[in-house]
Amino acid sequence: MIQFKEGECKEFIIKPNNSLSWRGNKVFFFMLFFVSFFIAISFAMAGMWLIVPFTGLEMLLLGSALTYCYLKNSQCEIVKIDEKKVSVSLIKMRDTKVFDCNRYWAKFILNKPQLKGYPHKLLLRSAGREMEIGALLTDDERIKLAGMLKENIKQF
Repeated sequence: MIQFKEGECKEFIIKPNNSLSWRGNKVFFFMLFFVSFFIAISFAMAGMWLIVPFTGLEMLLLGSALTYCYLKNSQCEIVKIDEKKVSVSLIKMRDTKVFDCNRYWAKFILNKPQLKGYPHKLLLRSAGREMEIGALLTDDERIKLAGMLKENIKQF
């Protein structure tokens, strides 16, 4: 997902597509939790008590997987273009990496894949350094982002 903001600098916020919000994940988990434990307790009352601990383990693993996926999808990239520089910030959980370069020397390059079916790579190159941008996006979104970035870097 690409969000574009224009002000004193042009800003592109790049995020992966999330199927559910954190609240939606909690609602999904608790609905499944109550249904699973209702079934497990029903079996336990019929004498098959061994189902209850396995249901608890299953819910623990499901909660952990949902939390991991949500945290993994909360990362984002922010590309800022102003009159003098281009800045790319990669934000993953609590870690932030920043790549700054002079706008005059910056080039956005869209590399075609070597093998059919593989995605394109969008790179920011400047002064012998490079950084991949848009790895969180689908291939079509990455191609669209490349066009938007190339167009906006020339406008200043």
